[in-house]
Amino acid sequence: MWIPYYLQFLIYCLGVNVFLFFISILYYHDVILSNFNTNLQEEYDYVIVGAGTAGSLIAHRIATETNLTFVVLEAGGRSYPLLDIPFLGPLLHGSIYDWQYETTPQENACFAMVDKKCKLTQGKIVGGSSKLNNMIHVRGNMSHYVKWFHGKYNEDFFKKHLEYIENNIFHLNEIQYQSELADAVLNAVKELELKENYQYFSKTFQKSKVTQKDGKRWSSSDNVDNRHIVTNALVEKIILVNGVASGVNVHISEKKYKIYARKGVILSAGTLNSPNILQLSGIGPAELLKSLEIPIIQDLPVGLNLQDHIGSGLDLIQFNRTLSINAANMLNPLNLYYYLQGKGPWTTPGCEVIGFYSTNNSKSPDIQVMILPVGIISDRGSHLRKSLSITDEIWQEYFTKSFNKHTSTFFTTILHPKSKGTVYIKSKNPAISPVINPRYLSEKEDIDVLIAGIKSIVKLIKTDSIRNLGAHLNTDHFPGCEQYQFFSDSYLQCYVRHLTLTSYHPVGTCSMGLPESKNTVVDTSFKVLNVKNLYVVDGSVLPTLPSGNINAAIAMMANIFFEINIKSCNIDSSLQCHKYSEINNYIFRVCSVM
Repeated sequence: MWIPYYLQFLIYCLGVNVFLFFISILYYHDVILSNFNTNLQEEYDYVIVGAGTAGSLIAHRIATETNLTFVVLEAGGRSYPLLDIPFLGPLLHGSIYDWQYETTPQENACFAMVDKKCKLTQGKIVGGSSKLNNMIHVRGNMSHYVKWFHGKYNEDFFKKHLEYIENNIFHLNEIQYQSELADAVLNAVKELELKENYQYFSKTFQKSKVTQKDGKRWSSSDNVDNRHIVTNALVEKIILVNGVASGVNVHISEKKYKIYARKGVILSAGTLNSPNILQLSGIGPAELLKSLEIPIIQDLPVGLNLQDHIGSGLDLIQFNRTLSINAANMLNPLNLYYYLQGKGPWTTPGCEVIGFYSTNNSKSPDIQVMILPVGIISDRGSHLRKSLSITDEIWQEYFTKSFNKHTSTFFTTILHPKSKGTVYIKSKNPAISPVINPRYLSEKEDIDVLIAGIKSIVKLIKTDSIRNLGAHLNTDHFPGCEQYQFFSDSYLQCYVRHLTLTSYHPVGTCSMGLPESKNTVVDTSFKVLNVKNLYVVDGSVLPTLPSGNINAAIAMMANIFFEINIKSCNIDSSLQCHKYSEINNYIFRVCSVM
């Protein structure tokens, strides 16, 4: 009976390793070219650190709307068309295009992972994590954005920025290919509302809207000319002179450079890397900096307030038959033809349906669920379980029992967790990874909300619409939780503490706020407190998590930053540094040297 599974494992392993070997060639090819093609100037108007969603959006708008000079320094490699095939995204997790970060051993979560450490995939590539994610576009709750800026702007302001992004920056599409599970879930929601009056499900489940163009993964970095981006460029620290950020020290391949910025340094390195760079530069908690003998420039709470969307529900549902999206189907060579037409299984985002609901009947949802038509057993352990660091024991005792079935994941996550953690450097060496302790599930309220969320999802699974697909709940006891009655509160608490999963949505480590707040790193103009010409623009400035996937919120923040800090580069109140017509060219030239 196990012979077919071993054969599948060998085939999938071969495919995965051939792919990883090939992308390693692409990566090192780019590294070699970096040694010869680095065309750096000594000084620019702006130095942008990081070519993810935020950094790329800012770069694009500077390039197309101003005459300002700038460079984008990206620690990772360039992207290639092969990496834009959506279904290959999960294979980049843990690859050379991933920072390969992990948490410290967790006291209250990640028990099913090796050494109780959860993986923290973050893109180390032009495009950042938008090259590795599920491409889901979610606007989120506008009221949260108003709170972030302490009422400085109203909800209409944020809606206009999101509309601008959706119409001018992003390419958004409905999913091009889906399994039969997608419609079944939407029908199940309607069925449940009729039977049990689940009003808080109403109109909150929908098929995913994705950042794709012609069925291919699309990122804001695709708008940026490569000549503006320097890859394999690790920024080691910010050059600070008398409280002014005047440039950066950067290590490119085997050489070190000092690159100066006339108008500003923009940190868009991400929630885990931006605090790393600030701390190395002497901006951070005084006690931490003293312990590493780093001169203190500013004592600020850099690295605190780390938050993440975490959840559980991996391979929660089993099917007596195979769905139309599965690992074997992805190997069909005909899919290449369909992909080139912008259709077919290779365009799948991984997550087909998203839903938001409240576990306490309030208007504001506290749970998000993502419906994935395949589980991690689909590749028989060749890659997916390694990218999550599932232990051998858990894999053998729980997941392999489902090999004779098709599994899917109803990934249930907490939208606004109370648990918060930290990101701290542990050395002066910028090449050494920071210490990341998110303290997952350290607050009991998070566990209670997650348990309530999973219980609600179980109701969904038990509807006729889902069962008609031959689906049922995975009733195997999770290893380590056998002493509890199956799906009791005690069992579910044990289950989520073991099978703790992140959505890879970290925020908060350089929080935006009012200058007088003890939690603030940047003000509502994205300026680092008490340091001139230094800005942080990425997920790290979000003081709390948005209600949903974070890519749209990060893009919106980058757009606001450009509007208030670069577009509003006034000579006087009536003149702006923008290239709307040839008449203004003289004004732009004056602005660019100010």
